[in-house]
Amino acid sequence: MRLLQTSYNDKLENTVKQWTESLSANERAALFHIYVPYDLADNRVKTDAVRGILRTAAPDIPVIGCSATGEILEGSMNDTEIVLSLMIFDKPGTGIEVLPYYDKKMDETALLKYAAAIPNLKGIEVLTAASYQDMEGVSMLLDELPEEVELFGGVAVGDAACKSFVFADDCDYSENGTVFVFYSGEDFHIQTNRMFGWKAIGYPLTVTRSEGPVVYELDGKPAYDVYHHYLHIGKGKNFFYDALEFPWEVQIDETTNYIRHAKSLNPDGSIVMSSNIPQGSRVRLTYGDPRRIFEHTKQTGLLVRDFAPQVVNIFNCMGRKLFWGGNEDVEIAEISKHMQTTGFSALGEIMRYKSQTVLNNLSIVCVAMREGKAQGLIDLDVEQLEKSSDMPITARLAIFINTITEELMEKNEQLNEMLYKASHDALTGLLNRGAIERIIYDAENEDWYLIMLDVDNFKQINDRYGHNMGDKILKLTTRHLYEHSDSFPGIQAGRWGGEEFMLSVSGYSPEQVKDIAERLRKRVKACSDSEVNVTISVGVTAHHAGESVLETIDRVDALMYRAKEQGKDRVCSDI
Repeated sequence: MRLLQTSYNDKLENTVKQWTESLSANERAALFHIYVPYDLADNRVKTDAVRGILRTAAPDIPVIGCSATGEILEGSMNDTEIVLSLMIFDKPGTGIEVLPYYDKKMDETALLKYAAAIPNLKGIEVLTAASYQDMEGVSMLLDELPEEVELFGGVAVGDAACKSFVFADDCDYSENGTVFVFYSGEDFHIQTNRMFGWKAIGYPLTVTRSEGPVVYELDGKPAYDVYHHYLHIGKGKNFFYDALEFPWEVQIDETTNYIRHAKSLNPDGSIVMSSNIPQGSRVRLTYGDPRRIFEHTKQTGLLVRDFAPQVVNIFNCMGRKLFWGGNEDVEIAEISKHMQTTGFSALGEIMRYKSQTVLNNLSIVCVAMREGKAQGLIDLDVEQLEKSSDMPITARLAIFINTITEELMEKNEQLNEMLYKASHDALTGLLNRGAIERIIYDAENEDWYLIMLDVDNFKQINDRYGHNMGDKILKLTTRHLYEHSDSFPGIQAGRWGGEEFMLSVSGYSPEQVKDIAERLRKRVKACSDSEVNVTISVGVTAHHAGESVLETIDRVDALMYRAKEQGKDRVCSDI
């Protein structure tokens, strides 16, 4: 397997004829890639000329292509020329099939059947100008293919003035379609890797209102405020390019994070993101951290080196390219010295990871390909990746910002932990006496109540069964207090001391407060440990106008002890 490359020039026809002379004699499989600068003047006219040459000089070789920004030519990013690459496969069993999905008009199920019917299918390349929502269903369906089938590719680049497009063979250009390439062969091998490096900066924000990819509010404010307030990014025509350097890290749950970038800004301040952003998720602005970028690049470099590919196909995000500010070759230079590379800067990078195909942003998807067994170790110096870089000032500022943010976040976590320990009981996790007292004394509403409870016969339980059982009972009681606090707004619960607990209640009628206390008594008794019968005695009172807080506390304490004197396991109330 080998790679041939050139740019569009007046010698292109002769070049293509020379490429195909040896190919036709041996009847080997081959594939053309055409990458077109999306903002090149008359780009489709010029692309038509290239495609016309290929129809004449190489009519039997399939062709795919798309609009791009930064096309890899001879190991470097080229921003101004149409780049043509030819991959030639040496093994007779290697197969290439190109499917313009938008042209065939087949449904998703037919696409899956088409792919599943290809013998020894090893990988599917995807070039698309479709929206993320349109691609999502297709990706989920293709993920039904065996896990060893690799999926990879890129999203064509475009903007409001220059629409993105894809094309294949003799089909028309499509601004919302997808092109697939199916790679097969018993002795054909593919390895895919992702390189990230973007790191969150600043504090997390909650998505308080969103619908699909449109985010309306963050922390109850217009989504655009995050760019205006923190970065002074304006609402003009450059919003997309300015915001692209500061994508969001979206946290769905404790284990699921991904990077997404802003596509456009609506007049109401809502932002259209590159894919769906769930309401309730947490987001943080991110910025390229050179340390992480180089670390990920080194890790991928070692994997690629050990795979010993003959060709490496690279899909690099245009936001990553913008970050390096003219030094974007730094991440591919060392690999390109030792391996044949092709690819382009995309608006999004597609890769199947752990059996799920996802759209990546601000990443590099590196696709290593070879026919046959690995032939020796490639002399790749991964340390040279960082040594050879001329880090831009913005990258150094990013390190500074990220370091300061990390330190502030760490200090904030330490402060929150200290505040939590100062206000919560270590055993039960409830508010401690000082914290619940402050809540009671700070009550602004005159209409409030106290519920005080004590675990019956607690000393005897400790003496007979030990302190471990005593702690277990206190935690059991605490669980029910938590349930009441969560179920009934306006309730604050705390450990008053020993086996005594206090609840501050507001916003309920006297009958409701007595009912809450009675429910709590019954729940504790019903959920007692089989070894020990646990009950509680409960006092309930209301704060009276004109009396001190201490008088209210003394009264509920007396009511609780009256419940004990009257036989325990009961509620004693004066309301």
